[in-house]
Amino acid sequence: MITKDELAGIVDVLGASTIGEIHLIVQEHAEIRRLGVVSLADIEQLCESALGEHLIETVSFEEVEGADSDETYYITGPNAFPDIPYELSEIIDILELSKREVDMSKVAKSFSSRLKQRAKRLNEKIDLVSDGLVPDSDISKLEQRYSDLLNLYYDYDFWLPGGILDIEDTILGVSERLEQLKSA
Repeated sequence: MITKDELAGIVDVLGASTIGEIHLIVQEHAEIRRLGVVSLADIEQLCESALGEHLIETVSFEEVEGADSDETYYITGPNAFPDIPYELSEIIDILELSKREVDMSKVAKSFSSRLKQRAKRLNEKIDLVSDGLVPDSDISKLEQRYSDLLNLYYDYDFWLPGGILDIEDTILGVSERLEQLKSA
């Protein structure tokens, strides 16, 4: 089996990869190294773990140039330090894969939208606490969610060319509402 850093290396070399392609590459890698069979479920679990650490990220086919199917693609994420498996170039030749280009301006818009949705859900949770529908003890959870949102914003803003636009005011608004809630 490969590591999460090797997964990021595979995705980085290909530009964007589907779960099926990653599975084929890892199976071929395991065969070359005589490591045994790797299941699709193992790859899905590895990808989920890497997503949680932002080593890879998901994008739609619309953000990948030349993608012709309605699939989710993985790209290298902001926290990745890709490690390219030694056999990867051989595997790419065997499977006849080629590098895909990703439209990072579309990715930036998509990630901005994702962060706005997270901010909206956080504002909804703040409303629940403000209205007394959720106990005040949940304020620390809201602070943690805000901290996670802010960290994601900084990671994505640094990672994406041109940064993430039109979200700073939204994040600042969440911060102000959270501070008002704490001081009430």
